Amino acid sequence: MSNPIIQTDIAELLNKLDKRLEKIDERLNKLEVGQAEIKVKVENVDKTTSALKDTQKTLTTDVVDLKGTKSLIIPIIVAVTTSILTLVIRAIPIN
Repeated sequence: MSNPIIQTDIAELLNKLDKRLEKIDERLNKLEVGQAEIKVKVENVDKTTSALKDTQKTLTTDVVDLKGTKSLIIPIIVAVTTSILTLVIRAIPIN
């Protein structure tokens, strides 16, 4: 058995290799662009999340303040009612 002789033009091989490398380069460029877009979207999500956390903190503080105000409403109503009753009773003339 003798070894087969392979005859190929080196220029043709280099041309094919160059085309494949160009395709790989194009795909890498697309991946880099996609990665940059994903980074921007992640940054936007991070900013939105941060804003939502701030809003949640503000709302939590407001709810706590409302609960405090709610607990003061009953004593205020009792005080006002007592004052009105006292004024009405004192306005009645005693014979």
